[in-house]
Amino acid sequence: MSQAILSLLGGWWARWFHRADGYTAPVSGVMARPDPDPEAAPEAVAEAVAAFDAKAVEQSFLETVRLGAGDTASQAAFIADGNVRESTLRALEELKQIPALQSLVQGVMRVMGQEGADVGEIVAALEKDSALCVRILTMANSVSISPEQRIVDVQTAVQMLGISRVRRLAQAVFTLRGAQQMAEDLDWRHLWIHALATAAVAEELDRMVSAEPSKQLYMAGLLHDVGKIVLSTVDSDAYRDVVVASWNMQGRLEDLECARLGVGHREAGVIFAKANNLSEVVVEVIAHHDDPGQAESHRTEVALVAIANYMVKARGLGFSGARLDAADGDLEDHPAVRVLVEEVGRPLNFTLLQKEMIGFFATLREDLKGIGNS
Repeated sequence: MSQAILSLLGGWWARWFHRADGYTAPVSGVMARPDPDPEAAPEAVAEAVAAFDAKAVEQSFLETVRLGAGDTASQAAFIADGNVRESTLRALEELKQIPALQSLVQGVMRVMGQEGADVGEIVAALEKDSALCVRILTMANSVSISPEQRIVDVQTAVQMLGISRVRRLAQAVFTLRGAQQMAEDLDWRHLWIHALATAAVAEELDRMVSAEPSKQLYMAGLLHDVGKIVLSTVDSDAYRDVVVASWNMQGRLEDLECARLGVGHREAGVIFAKANNLSEVVVEVIAHHDDPGQAESHRTEVALVAIANYMVKARGLGFSGARLDAADGDLEDHPAVRVLVEEVGRPLNFTLLQKEMIGFFATLREDLKGIGNS
């Protein structure tokens, strides 16, 4: 299967996927390739950001569809069924919750989402989860500038790492725990890593370009692809066929979803979000993160998540169920960039923005490493 897939990666793909000396296997969908030197010339930064290893992305795909490196994924023939849309919509109406999303109401996340929550309150919530405390202490000691002086209490760890970083870690741990209870035919840990990274990047971009950052953006980024989880919960066999067909370049993911299940992931995500009374911002981002120009409200949030989604895919953080292809073009030409420029009311230099975010991506990559093995 490996050679068959890689043989398809020619032309435009050569810019994105190339075999590099010193390849290291990815850990839980997080690319091992280091981020570029922040002092490098803009052209070198752009080239380093764009280039990532085909083997790492392939490994994320294989783990998602539960295949070994030597196994073969069959190419499903999608037969049109006039009743499939109605049956999928009925199943979506009956679906009230999925395990990974229960993490959003965990006590820790409620406390950390409150405005004005102090370190003492956060530490008290964290200390109820011993496994999470171990993760936080391990991370704090890994970044400590004084390795001979170990950090042994959670409060010091939180103060060192910062509340935003601790929140990202807590959300990742809770979400990926829930992901382990998902459909047997698909391992969605890689999708959740992609979602967590997208949420974090969208929030960081918002901080850099907006006068007043959005309070709903992180949740919107986290749930932008929830429709994929929803559809796979409704029919895991069918959705696995869709992911394999998309990987084998039999069509765009959403077109394949509609052909096999009668409903695309954006529509399914909107239905699920509305049924669970999620915010208008979250609904709009789910509906339009693939076509931000069509958004009628909350356009800044939609554009930020769309750009973050692209950047995270380009860096191989997790696996969204579909990879970038020629139709996605370059970031500077992405429709979301035009929308964001219109909304902020000034030109934006995305080459410079990406260069300024190198340190953030390096930290994010390190934070996500190994969490999927919890």
